Amino acid sequence: MSRRIVVDKNTKSASKSRRGNQFDYSEIYRQLRTNIEFSSIENKVQVVNVTSTTPNEGKSSVSSNLAIICSDKYDKVLLIDCDLRKPVQHKFFNTTNKVGLSNLLLSYKDKIDIDDETYFKRYKKNTSAGKLYLLTSGSKVPNPQELLSSKRFKRLIEELKKEFGFIIIDCPPISAVSDAIPVASVSDGTLFVCSAKDTNKKEAKDALVQLKRNGVNVLGCVLTKVEDPSNKKYGYYYGGEANI
Repeated sequence: MSRRIVVDKNTKSASKSRRGNQFDYSEIYRQLRTNIEFSSIENKVQVVNVTSTTPNEGKSSVSSNLAIICSDKYDKVLLIDCDLRKPVQHKFFNTTNKVGLSNLLLSYKDKIDIDDETYFKRYKKNTSAGKLYLLTSGSKVPNPQELLSSKRFKRLIEELKKEFGFIIIDCPPISAVSDAIPVASVSDGTLFVCSAKDTNKKEAKDALVQLKRNGVNVLGCVLTKVEDPSNKKYGYYYGGEANI
C-alpha cells in the first residue's frame, strides 16, 4: 500500500537525521528500496532508471540518495549519470566529470574493469556493508540520444549487471529530451519523479503516456516536496500505480 512519509524540509541527504524526534531521513529511501524490490514478483528488478517531467523536480537527489541506501544492502551498487546534457551527480559527490560514461562507451569493447578509477569512482560509508560506485556522464558529446540508443550502450548495461547487485540510472527529464526512453528500454523499471510544488499535472500525464507508449515499465511515482500544512514539513510519497 502506498504511504506518505514526512521529513524535515531542510534535510538534504539520506545520510542525515534529526535526533531530536528520532526521525531518520534515510528511512524514506529504505522504504522506497523495499517497494522497488517487491514491485515485481516474477522478474528481478536490478536496473532502475529515474526520470521526471521537467528539471528541478528532485530526480537526481532521489537517484543519489537511493543509491546510498542500496549500498547498505547490496555488495556493489552503481549510480550512472545518464544526463549527458546537464549532469549533476559529480557535483553531489564532489568529483571530476572529465571522464565518464560517454568516454567509456567510446572505448568499451567487451570487458569491464570496475576497479578502473578512471571511470568508476568508489565510495563507502562507515555504516555501509557494500560499496557504492559512481559513473559520471563524462565528456560532452554532440549526439547524446544516439549514444544512449546504441547497441554498445545496451551491451555495456548487460556487462555491468554481471558486476553489480543494483544499478540506478539518473536520466534527463522527459519533456526536455527523449534520452530517457532508450535508457528505460534497457532497464528493468522506471521511477517517475514529480514535485508537488513544481510539476504541471498535464505535462506529467503526457510524460507518463509517452513512457508507456514506448513500452516502459513504470514502477511507480515518487512525489517530492510534499508540504504537510499541519507541521510545515515536506515529504515524499511513493505511489505504486504511478497515477497522476
